[in-house]
Amino acid sequence: MKIQKAVWQETAHIATGTAALTAVMLAVFTVIGKFTPMVAVSGLLGAVAAVLNFFLLGLTVQKATKPGNEKRSRAIMQFSYSMRMLFQMLVLFCGFAVPALHWVAVACPLLFPRVTIFFMGLFQKFAGKEEKS
Repeated sequence: MKIQKAVWQETAHIATGTAALTAVMLAVFTVIGKFTPMVAVSGLLGAVAAVLNFFLLGLTVQKATKPGNEKRSRAIMQFSYSMRMLFQMLVLFCGFAVPALHWVAVACPLLFPRVTIFFMGLFQKFAGKEEKS
């Protein structure tokens, strides 16, 4: 399957936003005196998992929107959602279970794609690029 350009572009947007927010998070850890190299590793783990989750979502949407059986498309989306949530739960579990990792630094980046999407929407609205319906 050839990955569509839109999937790559949106994943790049999410990766950029997640990286920026992860840097801010690490700066906060530094300011409050809790930064360690393992906090950075934990943040990187969370950020990579978050971007990978978004990329897999894009691939699933691309696959599910192919013309064909609507019931099959719905099943593809539901299965993908379940597997991606399981993956995120495993990452979060690792953040809790592995003593060297900092669970907050693992968990926060998992939320950063949502924050990035929110700010992208605001930026488009204020830049006048909002689609007219």
